[in-house]
Amino acid sequence: MASYQKRGKHSFLLIVEAGYDAKGKRKKRTKTIRVEDKALLRTTKKLENYLQQELAKFQMEVEAGEYIAPEKNLLEDFVHEWHKRYAIKDLSPTTAKVYMSSLNNHILPHFEGKRIGDIKTIQIIRFLGDKTSSDKDRKDGKQGALSPHTIRKIYDALCNVFARAHDWRIIKDNPMVGVRKPSSEEKEMKYYSSEDLGDVINALNQEHLMWRVYFLGALFGGLRRGELTALEWKHILYESNEIKVENNIVDTKNGKAVVKAPKTKSSKAAVVMPEWYMSLLREWHTEWKREKFKMGEDWEGGEHQYLFHNGTGKALYFSTPTTKWRRIIEKHGLKKIRLHDLRHSMVALLMEEDDVNLPAIQKRARHSSSKITSDIYGHISKKRAKQTASQFDKYAPPKNSVNNSSTSL
Repeated sequence: MASYQKRGKHSFLLIVEAGYDAKGKRKKRTKTIRVEDKALLRTTKKLENYLQQELAKFQMEVEAGEYIAPEKNLLEDFVHEWHKRYAIKDLSPTTAKVYMSSLNNHILPHFEGKRIGDIKTIQIIRFLGDKTSSDKDRKDGKQGALSPHTIRKIYDALCNVFARAHDWRIIKDNPMVGVRKPSSEEKEMKYYSSEDLGDVINALNQEHLMWRVYFLGALFGGLRRGELTALEWKHILYESNEIKVENNIVDTKNGKAVVKAPKTKSSKAAVVMPEWYMSLLREWHTEWKREKFKMGEDWEGGEHQYLFHNGTGKALYFSTPTTKWRRIIEKHGLKKIRLHDLRHSMVALLMEEDDVNLPAIQKRARHSSSKITSDIYGHISKKRAKQTASQFDKYAPPKNSVNNSSTSL
């Protein structure tokens, strides 16, 4: 059953009954619309037809389960809609997981029972401020405030949820507009320098050939985890010593790889590799074919020919390389850095050269601009600057001459 009521001079309330709740009471869905066309308001029949059309559309939305409730709904109800209609479709699986973690662990417990339309800017500012000073509800059991990195994630999740609520006309004003973005903690970037390479390469030489190829590709090609995991033999161009980056495996669901486009437009490119690395690839390709032949009908690669597979031809589980890298570090006692830091190491090694060419490094790292390259790796340049300045140490005056210089000017 559906009907409408006049609410004001230009507004009308659409009403659609949507069954019964658990207590046997009728559930109603309402939506207010405004009619600004003065000519339409003066014409009874045309206005009636217009309102009936809007009512019919609204009824179809409700019956199809596509109706998004107005701002009187609780924040948690809208988050459910946001996750179903936006997060799982438009966000990367990793980002969606991070946002949902922030929402479930911090945001929703704090704003429990709050209507989304009632949440004000000052309430969010106080909420983030409390997290910065002290968080008594930490899920990890630790005492004190959350890290700046965690607070930044909470802020990002809030921004996304309220931006969608505003875009979808659920709320009139976005309460995040007046909230200052929390500062992120400055972490010292970890990477392998030329001094570390001997130990790293020696360790990898003791590992299975597949993993050697994988991690050396990250170290000398600057390829990201998902880009390496998504590589197929068709992406290897032996004639030009290139690896084409076309795909990115961001998750694994129901045993299947979730394949997306690379992180940015500039990430989709061909990376030129050293001749010795291409020889190593050829060696691995030969062994790969031998493994596939031995598997016979048990090979599960299908139409895909992933370089790095789980033993049966299927792509590696998306997080397996991270676990494997952590174990290699522990096994060989290497300096502890993240898998992604192998990519940083490639840039650091290039920055160590005397004739640093920032645009060339930017192109190889596939950053969208040289500013990103210089911003991220600026501290490496500072290190080089200190090393350069230290070359003047030999000109330092003797200590006794400094102490005895009492000549007046």
